Amino acid sequence: MNEYHEVYYKTIYSHIYMHITRHMFRFFILFFLIYISSIYGWSLRKVPIRLNTNETCCEQPKVNINATRANFGRKFFAEIILNDQSYRDINEDNICSLLHFFMQEAILNGQPIQFSKGMFILYDSTKQFFTRFMTAKDAQPYGSEEQLSGYYKRLKHFVMNSLTSILNLIKLARSTPKSFIYVRGDESSHFRERGPKDERKSMYPAYGMDIKHGCMPNGFGHILFGELRSLYDNESDPYYGDRIYIKPEQFGLQKFKDYLGHFRNYLEHTSRRIICKIEKLQSTPICSKDQSFRENTDTDLMNQWNQILATIPNLTDEERETMRLKATTQGIYEIYRQILLLAPDHIQVRNFQKQLENKYGGDVRSRKGNEIIFTTEQLLNSRKSCESKMSSNDQDEIIRCP
Repeated sequence: MNEYHEVYYKTIYSHIYMHITRHMFRFFILFFLIYISSIYGWSLRKVPIRLNTNETCCEQPKVNINATRANFGRKFFAEIILNDQSYRDINEDNICSLLHFFMQEAILNGQPIQFSKGMFILYDSTKQFFTRFMTAKDAQPYGSEEQLSGYYKRLKHFVMNSLTSILNLIKLARSTPKSFIYVRGDESSHFRERGPKDERKSMYPAYGMDIKHGCMPNGFGHILFGELRSLYDNESDPYYGDRIYIKPEQFGLQKFKDYLGHFRNYLEHTSRRIICKIEKLQSTPICSKDQSFRENTDTDLMNQWNQILATIPNLTDEERETMRLKATTQGIYEIYRQILLLAPDHIQVRNFQKQLENKYGGDVRSRKGNEIIFTTEQLLNSRKSCESKMSSNDQDEIIRCP
């Protein structure tokens, strides 16, 4: 009996020992991973980002794109993201190259497009791009002209400066030094989703940078940019991080002649928008949407979605109207959010979902309208543009991408 008990207890002790050992080993592994993660700052979201330098081919530059500038802009973009001192190099020449790079990389639904006018949206998971520009703005010796933000304040400034210049026999152009990055305030007509006027002015103001004419393609001479509300908080989401709009325009607001040109373009755009609401004129050249990549939501798509909402029986009139208003304000990504809620129970919603995905591809959940969508990772992983004056060694090593 004693012998039996001894074997029995040894077996029990052996099982207990193995159980404790197994759990201790798991605890040790977990503790080790947490320790390593804290030491090296591992991210469960993504591997460290860097500029793609493993290049075996180069991309043919698009029409009006300077390949040398596009390549320099590509490197400068990486500097902005990865180098905390790069704000010192944010200047007219480097920003001109950056826009050549953006236009070279412009795609819609995976297909390269010829960008002639419109809007870029950058989803920056590092949250460094906009921060660098704001650091550069704050470091300017002449400020950011915040006291002049808004069309009327700037017009008053031009008038007063003109009078002062005449009285002092000094040319207006020499009267005051200009800041490169300046505040345009709340007057921008783009992305009204930024909120009411006071909120746009305090939380999401628009900024501008003037570039000498002839440097950027398509006659652009100004960059409008600013920050928008982020859409996704999950760090594993490809559209996580800062959401920044960047719009090349013909004219800025710092010089009086540019101010007049900007105002003229604004009147033309407003007039065209009113005229093109007339059904008989929508097929005329003045209402053509070809090569226009603005953030405006396609009217036909919006009308289709409104009609589909009218067919959903379990929505109250109040719910339906709320959904329509949000879709009108926020555009495609809000429509797509609503689609995902309703699609499981309604075939007409699933059909419309396929239509949107076929038109816009994977970034349908991140766009307001027809703008060009970038992510930081996408731009850092881009290829060089083929330059016409490559050295013979470069030509041997790098071929044109198929």
